[in-house]
Formats: sequence, C-alpha cells, structure tokens
Amino acid sequence: MKSQMCLEDNFLETALESDQATVILCDRGVMDGQAYATNEVWQALLDETHWSTIQLRDRRYEAVVHMVTAADGAPSFYTDVNNEARYETID
Repeated sequence: MKSQMCLEDNFLETALESDQATVILCDRGVMDGQAYATNEVWQALLDETHWSTIQLRDRRYEAVVHMVTAADGAPSFYTDVNNEARYETID
C-alpha cells in the first residue's frame, strides 16, 4: 500500500510541477490491495497508514473508472495462456 501511495504521490507531484494541464490515469489503485488480502491484513494496513476504506475511496482519488473485461459474458475469450502472471479465474 505504501509503495502504491508513493508512486501515486510522485505522479501527482510531477503533474503539479508541470505548466501543462495533466490527467493522471492509474491502472491500479491503493484499494486493489484489498482483493488480495484477508480482512485482518487489510485492516492492519489501514491502521498502519491511518486511512479508512471510505477515506481511500472518497479522498485519495478524484474519480474512479471501473472497467470490465471484454470477456465478460464471453468466457471462451478469457485465457491465462498469454499471461503467466494471471492467476485469477474467470469467476
């Protein structure tokens, strides 16, 4: 969580130092970690960083775009053959 926040903060700082209008798009955000942690581990991370789930959602980001895989509704198009790092199932 701290690494993700640091990256995001660095991106924001760089954008603010620019004299051009800037949009920062992140493929992943701090909240993504919740999907890979138990409730206990997630709460420990929140406690350590002095954030709550609501604060992360509502104060850390200006907007969140939830994208759905193109394979949604077309399971025959979902594969992990071309991505060794993918271990999630279609479910």
